[in-house]
Amino acid sequence: MEKKKKPIHPYGVRRRSVASKSPSWLPAVLASFAGGVGVCLTLLAAFALLLTYMPVPLTLVRPLACLAAAAGAAVSGLVLARKVGKQLLLCGLGCGVFYGLCQITAATAFCGAPPMQGSDMMLSLALLLSGTLGGTLAALRPGR
Repeated sequence: MEKKKKPIHPYGVRRRSVASKSPSWLPAVLASFAGGVGVCLTLLAAFALLLTYMPVPLTLVRPLACLAAAAGAAVSGLVLARKVGKQLLLCGLGCGVFYGLCQITAATAFCGAPPMQGSDMMLSLALLLSGTLGGTLAALRPGR
């Protein structure tokens, strides 16, 4: 009697996994959002104390607020990329795009028109790039 030959799959042996689940994005996104907002609020409070008690010019308010928001977006991108574990740069880019679009939407709702000047778009660009930086730092971690 002849034995039946097993079909050969082009990508190796297919194994059926009983416990294969798709990754849950909701806890990763919530942890990322909480981490980014926490860092941003902490830096804003620290910069407010600095501006209150140190003799620094008040023209530093906008750059320091931009720095705090960018640091929050970078932490958010880093946390999301580490929680998801794959497509790290896209996770960071997604965080940057989300925060940049939130800023543009808020500025449009406040002013009635979208911000089109270069100085108004700097915060959105900083949020986009710093979110991508967070994903990049997650991709560059040792032991990957």
